[in-house]
Amino acid sequence: MDIQKLSNSFLGRMNPRLVTWAFKYLKAVPAVRRRVEKEFETLMKDIEEQVKPYRKTSITYAGMPEKGIEREDILKEMETLKEQEESRWKDGFASGAVYHGDEEHIRFLNQVYALNSQTNPLHSDIWPSISKYEGEIVSMTAGMLGGGKGNGPGDPEKQVCGVVSSGGTESILLAMKTYR
Repeated sequence: MDIQKLSNSFLGRMNPRLVTWAFKYLKAVPAVRRRVEKEFETLMKDIEEQVKPYRKTSITYAGMPEKGIEREDILKEMETLKEQEESRWKDGFASGAVYHGDEEHIRFLNQVYALNSQTNPLHSDIWPSISKYEGEIVSMTAGMLGGGKGNGPGDPEKQVCGVVSSGGTESILLAMKTYR
């Protein structure tokens, strides 16, 4: 059954309530129900293979292993998976996921992360540099977007407030929460 052809046929122009009602009663017919279940199983299998492609080739740990795994083995597996996935984003199949793929820049980011991986922004008394960096990022971003300077003295109406997040969906949710 070709979904595209079906949606372009007369079914695609029918009232959605009528289609829902008809589907509900058609599913009660054993042969139709079996066909729908078979199609659903095929669809779920395809999705599972796309979302979890390493399921058959890599061990998945649902809990702590009985015996610790050597660091070299962990790094080897991670390197193998990285190599398999790298071409996907380097060939341009990840819109909005990787913002700057230059190798030199990636090495720099890794150095920055290594220097700060053991900090916690919740403890600015122990790591005040993190608050400094956050303020600088917010201020620079505000400047690029035509806003005032953040964290500086002056008219409070012209000051900018902001927060640094880990990115992606979290950033969107924080922006919405802040707006509220």
